[in-house]
Amino acid sequence: MSIGAAELGKLVRPGSWLADVPATCLQQLAPLGQVRSYARGKTVFQKGDAGDFMAVILSGRLKISSFSVAGAETVHNLLQAGDALGEIAVLDGLERTADAVAIDACEMLVFPRAAVMRRLQEDNALAMALVRSFCGKLRAASDAMDSMTLDMGRRVAAALLRLAEQNVADENADGEYRIAIDQTTLARYAGITRSNLNRVLKKFESAGASMHEKGVLTIMDIDWLRDFAESED
Repeated sequence: MSIGAAELGKLVRPGSWLADVPATCLQQLAPLGQVRSYARGKTVFQKGDAGDFMAVILSGRLKISSFSVAGAETVHNLLQAGDALGEIAVLDGLERTADAVAIDACEMLVFPRAAVMRRLQEDNALAMALVRSFCGKLRAASDAMDSMTLDMGRRVAAALLRLAEQNVADENADGEYRIAIDQTTLARYAGITRSNLNRVLKKFESAGASMHEKGVLTIMDIDWLRDFAESED
């Protein structure tokens, strides 16, 4: 099953890959994809797999992660509707660089590598949108690596700010951000243990900056988090 450009266009949001793709490009791109469904916990691809497709998320969320030799997981990114995944391996034709796993039941529009490469050769605007997507992820990865030199508190604050900036968070009318994320995933995204994360989150809650309840982390004072992440102490 495929979907039309109008349906794909409904997923455009600030921060999404689709936001950089002109409507005329979507009209050419949409018919080339096929809808695939993935159950919660299903692996979409693993590190080392052939990079034979890229996809745009239609619904649900995915995590991009990798494992150390000792089996410790690091969560590199969290993606939602409108985001693209798999574009790095599609561009260079090499193996996948990380695992992609469905956090929720997901639907994705999947594009074969050969079809994507043909469109990129014919459509400069689409090529530039894909390059901007890749550059954005590269910058986020660089920020995440830089944060590993911080103490635990500032590392968590930096992680929450990255999630908000990537639009994984939803901002409501009160200026609060709500991030649907469990503590284990957040700990692995921030690069600390869950017990240490719990202590940091309690500190943030006492300051009125954020709170975590029933799998949803709410940021009440993002400016406080920015100041805390940039503090020297």
